[in-house]
Amino acid sequence: MSGVWASAPRITRSGPDFRAEPWAGTEPTGGWREAFEVFAGDNPTSPGLLGSYRREGEAIVFTPRFTPAPSVRLRAVLRPPSGEPAIAWFGGVPRPERAPSARVLSVTPSADVWPENILRFYVTFSAPMRIGVAWDHIRMLDAAGRPMGGMFVEIDQELWDPEGRRLTVLFDPGRIKRGLVDNINEGPPFQVGERCTLQIEHFWRDSANDLLAQPFEKTVTISAPLREGLDPADWRLTPPTASNSPLTVDFPRPLDAALAVRALSVELAGRDVAGTAQLEASETRFVFRPDAPWTPGDYRLIADPVLEDIAGNRIGRPFDIDRRAPGGAEAAARGAEVGFSVPYPLAGEGVGEADG
Repeated sequence: MSGVWASAPRITRSGPDFRAEPWAGTEPTGGWREAFEVFAGDNPTSPGLLGSYRREGEAIVFTPRFTPAPSVRLRAVLRPPSGEPAIAWFGGVPRPERAPSARVLSVTPSADVWPENILRFYVTFSAPMRIGVAWDHIRMLDAAGRPMGGMFVEIDQELWDPEGRRLTVLFDPGRIKRGLVDNINEGPPFQVGERCTLQIEHFWRDSANDLLAQPFEKTVTISAPLREGLDPADWRLTPPTASNSPLTVDFPRPLDAALAVRALSVELAGRDVAGTAQLEASETRFVFRPDAPWTPGDYRLIADPVLEDIAGNRIGRPFDIDRRAPGGAEAAARGAEVGFSVPYPLAGEGVGEADG
Protein backbone atom coordinates (compact mmCIF):
# COMPACT_ATOMS: atom_id res chain seq x y z
CA MET A 1 0.00 0.00 0.00
CA SER A 2 1.12 3.56 -0.62
CA GLY A 3 -0.10 4.75 2.80
CA VAL A 4 0.26 3.63 6.39
CA TRP A 5 -1.58 4.01 9.67
CA ALA A 6 0.26 6.80 11.44
CA SER A 7 -0.68 5.31 14.83
CA ALA A 8 -3.11 2.77 16.23
CA PRO A 9 -6.15 3.04 13.95
CA ARG A 10 -9.58 4.06 15.18
CA ILE A 11 -12.84 3.01 13.53
CA THR A 12 -15.93 5.06 14.26
CA ARG A 13 -19.37 5.59 12.84
CA SER A 14 -21.17 8.92 12.65
CA GLY A 15 -24.58 8.99 11.01
CA PRO A 16 -24.29 7.17 7.70
CA ASP A 17 -20.47 7.49 7.55
CA PHE A 18 -17.78 5.05 8.68
CA ARG A 19 -14.35 6.62 9.49
CA ALA A 20 -10.94 5.02 9.76
CA GLU A 21 -8.06 7.19 11.00
CA PRO A 22 -5.34 8.34 11.12
CA TRP A 23 -4.13 7.53 7.63
CA ALA A 24 -0.78 8.87 6.42
CA GLY A 25 0.18 8.89 2.78
CA THR A 26 -1.66 8.66 -0.49
CA GLU A 27 -4.57 6.54 -1.67
CA PRO A 28 -3.69 2.84 -2.20
CA THR A 29 -3.10 1.85 -5.81
CA GLY A 30 -6.18 -0.36 -5.72
CA GLY A 31 -8.37 2.35 -4.22
CA TRP A 32 -9.50 3.04 -0.66
CA ARG A 33 -11.29 -0.31 -0.56
CA GLU A 34 -7.88 -1.97 -0.19
CA ALA A 35 -7.43 -0.29 3.16
CA PHE A 36 -10.95 0.01 4.53
CA GLU A 37 -14.12 -1.95 3.83
CA VAL A 38 -17.52 -2.50 5.49
CA PHE A 39 -19.47 -5.75 5.33
CA ALA A 40 -22.94 -6.90 6.40
CA GLY A 41 -22.58 -9.86 8.76
CA ASP A 42 -19.60 -12.09 9.43
CA ASN A 43 -19.59 -14.26 6.29
CA PRO A 44 -16.00 -13.99 5.02
CA THR A 45 -17.11 -14.62 1.42
CA SER A 46 -19.73 -11.87 1.27
CA PRO A 47 -18.85 -8.75 -0.75
CA GLY A 48 -18.41 -5.35 0.88
CA LEU A 49 -21.18 -2.80 0.92
CA LEU A 50 -21.52 -0.57 -2.12
CA GLY A 51 -20.79 3.08 -1.51
CA SER A 52 -18.36 5.94 -1.93
CA TYR A 53 -15.00 6.88 -0.33
CA ARG A 54 -13.38 10.22 0.35
CA ARG A 55 -10.40 11.59 2.22
CA GLU A 56 -10.96 14.00 5.11
CA GLY A 57 -7.63 15.03 6.58
CA GLU A 58 -6.16 11.87 8.09
CA ALA A 59 -9.43 9.95 7.86
CA ILE A 60 -10.76 7.55 5.23
CA VAL A 61 -14.55 8.04 5.13
CA PHE A 62 -16.91 5.47 3.64
CA THR A 63 -20.60 6.28 2.97
CA PRO A 64 -22.81 3.29 2.03
CA ARG A 65 -24.99 3.73 -1.03
CA PHE A 66 -27.96 2.34 0.93
CA THR A 67 -28.41 2.96 4.64
CA PRO A 68 -28.29 -0.40 6.44
CA ALA A 69 -31.25 -1.30 8.66
CA PRO A 70 -30.58 -0.93 12.41
CA SER A 71 -30.96 -4.68 12.89
CA VAL A 72 -28.13 -5.49 10.43
CA ARG A 73 -24.82 -6.24 12.13
CA LEU A 74 -21.97 -4.51 10.26
CA ARG A 75 -18.30 -5.42 10.19
CA ALA A 76 -15.74 -2.69 9.38
CA VAL A 77 -12.30 -4.00 8.42
CA LEU A 78 -9.00 -2.05 8.32
CA ARG A 79 -6.12 -3.63 6.44
CA PRO A 80 -2.69 -2.28 7.43
CA PRO A 81 0.27 -2.71 5.05
CA SER A 82 1.52 -5.40 7.44
CA GLY A 83 0.06 -7.28 10.35
CA GLU A 84 -3.44 -8.46 11.12
CA PRO A 85 -6.53 -6.50 10.03
CA ALA A 86 -8.42 -4.53 12.67
CA ILE A 87 -12.15 -5.18 12.95
CA ALA A 88 -14.95 -3.15 14.52
CA TRP A 89 -18.61 -4.11 14.79
CA PHE A 90 -21.63 -1.83 14.48
CA GLY A 91 -25.40 -2.19 14.34
CA GLY A 92 -27.17 -5.34 15.32
CA VAL A 93 -29.74 -3.26 17.19
CA PRO A 94 -33.14 -5.02 17.23
CA ARG A 95 -35.90 -3.30 15.31
CA PRO A 96 -37.81 -1.08 17.73
CA GLU A 97 -41.08 -2.56 18.93
CA ARG A 98 -44.16 -1.05 17.37
CA ALA A 99 -47.82 -1.48 18.06
CA PRO A 100 -49.43 -4.23 15.94
CA SER A 101 -51.44 -2.77 13.08
CA ALA A 102 -52.44 -5.66 10.80
CA ARG A 103 -56.06 -6.69 11.19
CA VAL A 104 -58.84 -8.66 9.55
CA LEU A 105 -60.65 -6.33 7.16
CA SER A 106 -63.44 -8.66 6.12
CA VAL A 107 -64.75 -12.19 5.89
CA THR A 108 -66.99 -13.12 2.98
CA PRO A 109 -69.70 -14.30 2.82
CA SER A 110 -70.37 -11.26 4.98
CA ALA A 111 -73.91 -12.26 6.00
CA ASP A 112 -74.54 -13.76 9.43
CA VAL A 113 -76.39 -16.71 7.89
CA TRP A 114 -74.48 -19.37 5.94
CA PRO A 115 -76.04 -22.32 4.12
CA GLU A 116 -75.32 -25.80 5.41
CA ASN A 117 -73.34 -26.60 2.26
CA ILE A 118 -71.23 -23.44 2.06
CA LEU A 119 -68.15 -24.29 -0.01
CA ARG A 120 -65.60 -21.64 0.94
CA PHE A 121 -64.99 -18.30 2.59
CA TYR A 122 -62.41 -15.54 2.17
CA VAL A 123 -60.45 -13.69 4.84
CA THR A 124 -58.98 -10.34 3.81
CA PHE A 125 -56.25 -8.72 5.93
CA SER A 126 -55.01 -5.14 5.97
CA ALA A 127 -51.40 -6.25 5.39
CA PRO A 128 -49.56 -9.25 3.88
CA MET A 129 -49.57 -12.15 6.32
CA ARG A 130 -47.11 -14.90 7.22
CA ILE A 131 -47.89 -17.81 4.92
CA GLY A 132 -47.86 -21.48 5.91
CA VAL A 133 -49.34 -21.15 9.40
CA ALA A 134 -53.03 -20.50 8.66
CA TRP A 135 -54.28 -23.76 10.15
CA ASP A 136 -52.62 -22.94 13.46
CA HIS A 137 -54.69 -19.78 13.81
CA ILE A 138 -58.09 -20.37 12.15
CA ARG A 139 -60.82 -22.54 13.66
CA MET A 140 -64.58 -22.97 13.84
CA LEU A 141 -66.20 -23.28 17.27
CA ASP A 142 -69.59 -24.78 18.09
CA ALA A 143 -72.17 -23.05 20.25
CA ALA A 144 -70.40 -24.30 23.38
CA GLY A 145 -67.04 -22.90 22.24
CA ARG A 146 -65.57 -26.28 21.34
CA PRO A 147 -63.38 -26.60 18.21
CA MET A 148 -65.10 -28.27 15.26
CA GLY A 149 -62.37 -30.38 13.69
CA GLY A 150 -62.03 -31.79 10.20
CA MET A 151 -63.91 -28.96 8.50
CA PHE A 152 -61.28 -27.36 6.28
CA VAL A 153 -59.16 -28.59 3.41
CA GLU A 154 -55.87 -27.97 5.23
CA ILE A 155 -53.49 -28.15 2.30
CA ASP A 156 -49.83 -27.15 2.70
CA GLN A 157 -50.06 -24.87 -0.33
CA GLU A 158 -52.40 -22.31 1.19
CA LEU A 159 -54.60 -20.36 -1.22
CA TRP A 160 -53.48 -16.71 -1.07
CA ASP A 161 -53.83 -13.85 -3.52
CA PRO A 162 -50.56 -12.53 -5.01
CA GLU A 163 -50.28 -9.85 -2.29
CA GLY A 164 -50.62 -12.33 0.56
CA ARG A 165 -53.62 -10.43 1.95
CA ARG A 166 -56.62 -12.59 1.00
CA LEU A 167 -56.83 -16.23 2.07
CA THR A 168 -59.31 -18.69 0.56
CA VAL A 169 -60.51 -21.33 3.06
CA LEU A 170 -62.23 -24.38 1.58
CA PHE A 171 -64.65 -26.60 3.46
CA ASP A 172 -64.15 -30.31 2.80
CA PRO A 173 -66.22 -31.02 -0.36
CA GLY A 174 -66.15 -34.74 0.49
CA ARG A 175 -68.35 -33.97 3.48
CA ILE A 176 -70.59 -31.62 1.51
CA LYS A 177 -71.47 -33.78 -1.49
CA ARG A 178 -74.17 -36.30 -0.70
CA GLY A 179 -73.35 -39.95 -1.30
CA LEU A 180 -69.58 -39.62 -0.82
CA VAL A 181 -67.88 -41.70 1.87
CA ASP A 182 -66.97 -38.74 4.11
CA ASN A 183 -70.50 -37.34 3.84
CA ILE A 184 -72.00 -40.68 4.84
CA ASN A 185 -69.55 -41.38 7.68
CA GLU A 186 -69.06 -37.89 9.13
CA GLY A 187 -71.96 -35.87 7.80
CA PRO A 188 -71.75 -32.32 6.43
CA PRO A 189 -69.49 -29.84 8.25
CA PHE A 190 -72.52 -27.91 9.49
CA GLN A 191 -76.07 -28.76 10.54
CA VAL A 192 -79.10 -26.59 9.89
CA GLY A 193 -79.91 -24.44 12.92
CA GLU A 194 -76.40 -24.49 14.42
CA ARG A 195 -74.71 -21.32 15.65
CA CYS A 196 -70.97 -21.45 14.98
CA THR A 197 -68.14 -18.99 15.40
CA LEU A 198 -65.20 -18.43 13.10
CA GLN A 199 -62.20 -17.51 15.23
CA ILE A 200 -58.88 -16.02 14.05
CA GLU A 201 -56.18 -15.71 16.71
CA HIS A 202 -54.23 -12.50 17.18
CA PHE A 203 -51.05 -14.62 17.57
CA TRP A 204 -50.92 -14.84 13.77
CA ARG A 205 -48.05 -12.66 12.55
CA ASP A 206 -47.91 -10.59 9.42
CA SER A 207 -45.05 -10.68 6.91
CA ALA A 208 -43.18 -8.06 8.99
CA ASN A 209 -43.36 -10.43 11.99
CA ASP A 210 -45.87 -8.29 13.90
CA LEU A 211 -48.89 -9.82 15.60
CA LEU A 212 -52.43 -9.08 14.50
CA ALA A 213 -53.72 -6.03 16.35
CA GLN A 214 -56.62 -8.03 17.75
CA PRO A 215 -58.36 -11.38 17.38
CA PHE A 216 -61.34 -11.72 15.06
CA GLU A 217 -64.61 -13.56 15.54
CA LYS A 218 -67.69 -13.96 13.36
CA THR A 219 -70.75 -15.88 14.55
CA VAL A 220 -73.07 -17.37 11.94
CA THR A 221 -76.33 -19.31 11.94
CA ILE A 222 -76.58 -22.27 9.58
CA SER A 223 -79.52 -22.30 7.18
CA ALA A 224 -80.88 -24.84 4.71
CA PRO A 225 -78.50 -25.92 1.93
CA LEU A 226 -78.50 -24.30 -1.52
CA ARG A 227 -78.70 -27.05 -4.12
CA GLU A 228 -80.17 -25.37 -7.20
CA GLY A 229 -78.16 -24.02 -10.09
CA LEU A 230 -78.11 -20.28 -10.72
CA ASP A 231 -80.94 -19.08 -12.96
CA PRO A 232 -80.59 -15.72 -14.75
CA ALA A 233 -84.39 -15.50 -14.87
CA ASP A 234 -84.27 -14.83 -11.12
CA TRP A 235 -81.94 -11.83 -11.46
CA ARG A 236 -83.40 -8.33 -11.16
CA LEU A 237 -81.51 -5.89 -13.36
CA THR A 238 -81.92 -2.12 -12.90
CA PRO A 239 -80.48 -0.13 -15.83
CA PRO A 240 -78.84 3.25 -15.20
CA THR A 241 -81.23 6.17 -15.11
CA ALA A 242 -78.59 8.88 -15.43
CA SER A 243 -75.32 9.19 -17.28
CA ASN A 244 -73.36 8.77 -14.06
CA SER A 245 -75.59 6.27 -12.25
CA PRO A 246 -74.61 2.59 -11.91
CA LEU A 247 -76.06 -0.59 -13.32
CA THR A 248 -77.31 -2.79 -10.48
CA VAL A 249 -78.21 -6.47 -10.54
CA ASP A 250 -79.91 -8.12 -7.56
CA PHE A 251 -79.62 -11.86 -6.95
CA PRO A 252 -81.81 -14.08 -4.76
CA ARG A 253 -78.77 -15.59 -2.99
CA PRO A 254 -75.19 -14.48 -2.20
CA LEU A 255 -72.58 -14.90 -4.90
CA ASP A 256 -68.97 -16.00 -4.44
CA ALA A 257 -67.26 -12.68 -3.74
CA ALA A 258 -63.98 -13.39 -5.53
CA LEU A 259 -65.51 -14.91 -8.65
CA ALA A 260 -68.41 -12.54 -9.25
CA VAL A 261 -66.42 -9.35 -9.87
CA ARG A 262 -64.45 -11.03 -12.65
CA ALA A 263 -67.21 -13.33 -13.97
CA LEU A 264 -69.70 -10.51 -14.60
CA SER A 265 -69.01 -7.84 -17.21
CA VAL A 266 -70.84 -5.36 -19.44
CA GLU A 267 -70.64 -5.16 -23.24
CA LEU A 268 -71.78 -2.66 -25.84
CA ALA A 269 -71.70 -3.69 -29.51
CA GLY A 270 -69.50 -6.68 -28.64
CA ARG A 271 -66.90 -4.67 -26.73
CA ASP A 272 -66.25 -4.60 -23.01
CA VAL A 273 -67.32 -1.46 -21.20
CA ALA A 274 -64.52 -0.30 -18.90
CA GLY A 275 -65.56 0.35 -15.34
CA THR A 276 -65.41 -0.79 -11.74
CA ALA A 277 -67.54 -3.52 -10.18
CA GLN A 278 -68.28 -4.46 -6.62
CA LEU A 279 -70.69 -6.59 -4.60
CA GLU A 280 -73.01 -5.07 -2.02
CA ALA A 281 -75.91 -6.12 0.21
CA SER A 282 -74.09 -9.18 1.60
CA GLU A 283 -72.93 -10.18 -1.89
CA THR A 284 -76.47 -10.28 -3.34
CA ARG A 285 -76.10 -7.11 -5.43
CA PHE A 286 -73.70 -6.45 -8.30
CA VAL A 287 -72.97 -2.77 -8.92
CA PHE A 288 -71.16 -1.62 -12.07
CA ARG A 289 -69.96 1.95 -12.62
CA PRO A 290 -68.51 2.76 -16.06
CA ASP A 291 -65.33 4.80 -16.31
CA ALA A 292 -67.02 7.14 -18.81
CA PRO A 293 -70.65 8.31 -18.80
CA TRP A 294 -73.17 5.89 -20.28
CA THR A 295 -74.04 6.44 -23.93
CA PRO A 296 -77.42 5.43 -25.40
CA GLY A 297 -77.53 1.90 -26.77
CA ASP A 298 -78.35 -1.75 -26.23
CA TYR A 299 -76.03 -3.30 -23.67
CA ARG A 300 -75.52 -6.83 -22.39
CA LEU A 301 -74.62 -8.13 -18.96
CA ILE A 302 -72.29 -11.09 -19.57
CA ALA A 303 -72.03 -13.89 -17.02
CA ASP A 304 -69.05 -16.22 -17.44
CA PRO A 305 -69.63 -19.95 -16.75
CA VAL A 306 -67.32 -19.73 -13.70
CA LEU A 307 -69.89 -17.59 -11.81
CA GLU A 308 -70.88 -19.34 -8.56
CA ASP A 309 -72.95 -18.76 -5.48
CA ILE A 310 -71.43 -19.43 -2.06
CA ALA A 311 -72.33 -23.12 -2.27
CA GLY A 312 -70.53 -23.63 -5.59
CA ASN A 313 -73.66 -23.72 -7.75
CA ARG A 314 -73.22 -22.39 -11.28
CA ILE A 315 -75.62 -21.43 -14.05
CA GLY A 316 -77.38 -24.65 -15.03
CA ARG A 317 -75.15 -26.83 -12.84
CA PRO A 318 -75.65 -27.45 -9.10
CA PHE A 319 -72.50 -28.32 -7.13
CA ASP A 320 -74.17 -31.16 -5.23
CA ILE A 321 -76.21 -33.51 -7.44
CA ASP A 322 -78.22 -36.50 -6.23
CA ARG A 323 -77.32 -38.96 -8.96
CA ARG A 324 -79.93 -41.40 -7.71
CA ALA A 325 -82.74 -38.98 -8.56
CA PRO A 326 -84.27 -38.80 -12.08
CA GLY A 327 -82.20 -36.48 -14.22
CA GLY A 328 -79.44 -36.54 -11.64
CA ALA A 329 -76.58 -36.62 -14.15
CA GLU A 330 -74.14 -33.74 -13.84
CA ALA A 331 -74.70 -30.95 -16.36
CA ALA A 332 -72.12 -28.56 -17.76
CA ALA A 333 -72.10 -25.03 -16.44
CA ARG A 334 -72.97 -22.37 -18.98
CA GLY A 335 -72.70 -18.65 -19.35
CA ALA A 336 -75.53 -16.19 -19.78
CA GLU A 337 -76.35 -12.83 -21.35
CA VAL A 338 -78.97 -10.39 -20.10
CA GLY A 339 -79.79 -7.40 -22.29
CA PHE A 340 -80.64 -3.91 -21.13
CA SER A 341 -81.01 -0.54 -22.84
CA VAL A 342 -79.74 2.89 -21.96
CA PRO A 343 -82.24 5.40 -23.40
CA TYR A 344 -81.66 8.77 -24.96
CA PRO A 345 -81.63 11.29 -23.48
CA LEU A 346 -80.48 10.23 -20.03
CA ALA A 347 -81.30 12.32 -16.98
CA GLY A 348 -78.53 14.78 -16.18
CA GLU A 349 -77.55 15.31 -19.82
CA GLY A 350 -79.05 18.75 -20.30
CA VAL A 351 -82.67 17.72 -21.00
CA GLY A 352 -84.69 20.84 -21.73
CA GLU A 353 -81.64 23.10 -22.11
CA ALA A 354 -81.59 25.53 -24.98
CA ASP A 355 -79.22 24.81 -27.81
CA GLY A 356 -75.94 26.71 -27.74
